[in-house]
Amino acid sequence: MAELADMTTWTENLGSSKLRAFIDKDGQFWLEQNPSKRSKWAGLAKGGHSVAWEFAGPGGAYTGRMLIDGEVYSVSEATKKFLQPNQTERRER
Repeated sequence: MAELADMTTWTENLGSSKLRAFIDKDGQFWLEQNPSKRSKWAGLAKGGHSVAWEFAGPGGAYTGRMLIDGEVYSVSEATKKFLQPNQTERRER
């Protein structure tokens, strides 16, 4: 059975793109990040992280939330956790 937190269980694909998709119990539509795109989030996916975006149902608007490695984040939270060096690394430079 497909589970939101485990993208390897997602069985639906979006069109010919082969990107995995999932509709959760609340009707929210989740779409896997395309790792072949040129973006910071695609880079994260290429680096081995599972990344997906939440939409308000199929064809709906982006909700502002994303799923990374089984955890739901706002884009701000995800940026701080995955894309910005932590304070210790900044001081060492």
